[in-house]
Amino acid sequence: MSANEMTVERLLRAHAPHAPEGLRARVLAPQPAPVRRWSLPPRRLALVALPATLCIAVTAALVTGIVRSGSHPSADQPGSFVAGGSGATTVPSSTHLRSIIAPQDNNALKAVATPSIASSRLAHTDASLQIRVGDTDALSAATTKATRIATSLGGYAKSVDYRTPKNGNGAAYIELRVPAQNVKTAISRLSGLGTIVSQQLSVTDLQGKLETQSAQIAQLRRRVAALRTALADPALPDAQRVLLQIQLAESKRALAQRLSARKGTVTAGATARISLVIGTEKAIAPVAHRGRLGRMLHSAVGFLALEAMVALYALIVISPLALAAALIWLWRRRSVERLLHAS
Repeated sequence: MSANEMTVERLLRAHAPHAPEGLRARVLAPQPAPVRRWSLPPRRLALVALPATLCIAVTAALVTGIVRSGSHPSADQPGSFVAGGSGATTVPSSTHLRSIIAPQDNNALKAVATPSIASSRLAHTDASLQIRVGDTDALSAATTKATRIATSLGGYAKSVDYRTPKNGNGAAYIELRVPAQNVKTAISRLSGLGTIVSQQLSVTDLQGKLETQSAQIAQLRRRVAALRTALADPALPDAQRVLLQIQLAESKRALAQRLSARKGTVTAGATARISLVIGTEKAIAPVAHRGRLGRMLHSAVGFLALEAMVALYALIVISPLALAAALIWLWRRRSVERLLHAS
């Protein structure tokens, strides 16, 4: 070692920095064991995430099915009406009343009682019936009788769609209009055309709508009369006369619209609509009565189908983005590999 190197070594030893005691203590203290982080490879993570997602989806569907299966309409709930063998249950007056007759009540449908609102109020009645007959000959006869029943009660058949395919089955789709006071008789007679598969009746209160339209018509008539009186003044300035004439034309147009709407409301209250479907045994199958378990499974399957649609939609939306991200990642990886090989 040369003299210069020895001199530098002595200087470094003489002026060596001294670490604080706290730093010495921390360095000499035993180090804690490193914390191991739990991680899974991407493939194992996918194998765990997929079953977990399926379990969550099935659980959500079952919960939805259980909740919905307990919330079906019954005769004890307000606003509902179920006709049975001995007649009808009285329901309070409301804006919309509905009657649903199940297939098991077919033997007691000759005298059907409809849900009703007070006779002094205007209301519209809707009825929907499905009737099953034996063959196409009976189908043709029942279709003819249905139109005759409506005509005999002062109504008419708005449309008749008669279909008889080559396989021997057939169905007729009939839209009938009958006076509101004869709807009960019409349904009772139509129910004798065959075996009733299902029947729905509903009554909608139109009295409030009619009163509102009548009040608007009265107000518009007063406005038209006032505008005509003002236009009859000979001293009215020309500019103001033009404005009043425009207002009079608008009021007349609004009055005509309100009169037409009220006429439609009155017609709807005076005429009941009956949608009738008559078909052969294979064309119209009876509606199966589901118990609580059946309703639960039906709701669960429907919820699973909805989840599958949402997942498919998300996959369609996300797949282009995922493909673009995979291509970018692959391109960057190849670029890095090229740089490493070049160096």
